[in-house]
Amino acid sequence: MRSTLKFLIKALVGVGFFYILFTFIKTNELAKLIHQVDYFYLILSIILTWIMVMASCMKWKVILDMKGKKLSFWSLMKVYCIGYFFSNILPSTIGGDVVRSYYVGNEIKNHAHSAVAIFIERFSGILLLFCLAIVMPLFWPGLYQHSTIIIPAVASAFFLVLFSWLIVAKTPMKVIGRLRSLVFRFLRKLTEQKAFSWLAKPFGFIEKVWLIFEEKLGKIKTELADAAATLKSDRKCLVKLVLLTILFYILTWLNVYFAYKTFSVDVSLLLVCALTPSIMFAAHLPVTILGNIGYFESIFVYYFLLAGIPAEQSLAMGLLLRLKILLVGIVGFFIYMLYKKQKKIGENIITGKESSH
Repeated sequence: MRSTLKFLIKALVGVGFFYILFTFIKTNELAKLIHQVDYFYLILSIILTWIMVMASCMKWKVILDMKGKKLSFWSLMKVYCIGYFFSNILPSTIGGDVVRSYYVGNEIKNHAHSAVAIFIERFSGILLLFCLAIVMPLFWPGLYQHSTIIIPAVASAFFLVLFSWLIVAKTPMKVIGRLRSLVFRFLRKLTEQKAFSWLAKPFGFIEKVWLIFEEKLGKIKTELADAAATLKSDRKCLVKLVLLTILFYILTWLNVYFAYKTFSVDVSLLLVCALTPSIMFAAHLPVTILGNIGYFESIFVYYFLLAGIPAEQSLAMGLLLRLKILLVGIVGFFIYMLYKKQKKIGENIITGKESSH
């Protein structure tokens, strides 16, 4: 019931974002943009989407190949598209990464390495995103005047320091546990006084949130250790991983730029490069369902408004990005229906009888 309620709330939030967007913009201007589509850039944009998927899949393959048993690129492409279907089209609490990990874990007979490979693929991209969210706004004058640019940059710097400490420190979780114990012991003593007794419930809630954060941090620490051990085994693969991660973000910038050009919007590529990392950082918040539908488009509209790009133009661009994601997901659906292990994934993962490995 809790899971269903959470899903419904996120769905309503997504509808709410779209409602606000369509009451905020001029629909006649949006209609004009849609009718003046440049088909050259549209086709180029669609092709670029598949190049991005292939680059991500190649990065995934490089990591998986570190353990020796290699899978073909095209077999991984099929599973990657199925992951898109689960993440962006199927109304389910099962994420695409879980599905990818399950399928590939079965193929290589090693679910642990399959899970580690997914983590490395995602985490390496996030680390570079943190760096870009700090550096790239510097290339467009005035962006750092906005709190919505400063907050992602400061948060990125914090997480970079935190993850570095988790990797280097010998017993970081013990230190965090002791710090938490000292802080909340002091706060509990404080609430024993009549003047501060009303703070007991808020502090109790904060402690529960902190314990959840600490638990997740512990899991990340374990995953980081496994990832580091995997990457140390093959330095050449590590170089390939870095280069493919950089390539992915270059393609991401071009993806946004070409989507704007599809509607004949004159936008600077440098502006796209400066804003997109902050947008991607904000878009990682799991606010709505189906790949953050509604929220994802709203984030693009808001951030490009900071640079004077009309809302209608950014919404048209964002809707095109959404349609391209759905296109990959639809392809993933047909692959899923024909996939030889479709029955097993349906019976085990979707019903919750199989762990995420």
